[in-house]
Amino acid sequence: MSTMIDSGLYNINNVQYSNRYIVMSGNNEFVGHDVPDTFDVDVLDKVLHLATLKDTKTDLYLTLDPQDHKVVGKTEPQILQLSSEDNVNFTIHPQDVNEVAYLKDDGNWSWIYVGPAPEKGNSQYWNFCPAN
Repeated sequence: MSTMIDSGLYNINNVQYSNRYIVMSGNNEFVGHDVPDTFDVDVLDKVLHLATLKDTKTDLYLTLDPQDHKVVGKTEPQILQLSSEDNVNFTIHPQDVNEVAYLKDDGNWSWIYVGPAPEKGNSQYWNFCPAN
């Protein structure tokens, strides 16, 4: 059984592209960038790994839109599931849905997409690093 992170402030970086953090772009979509935003992670259920993620810079919640394949900021929270097999690297996805947030490439300001986990690499995994 995997262990869930605690509620708190985190910077979230990609496992495959470790110099890319989740940040808000100018059009309310989340991207990979070299300077992190801080997220207020509110863990709602430690057993099911359910949480909401709020960008403290914009006061918008990180939400996944599987229909548009985008990770967007919204004023209303979306309950997300943070799944992990090793207690370090997590996938971010709606509860019991097999579509995850993944970073397509290592470019600065690279889009974060929503879809089935890529078959190669670790771009669907994210580290939650406590913010200082």
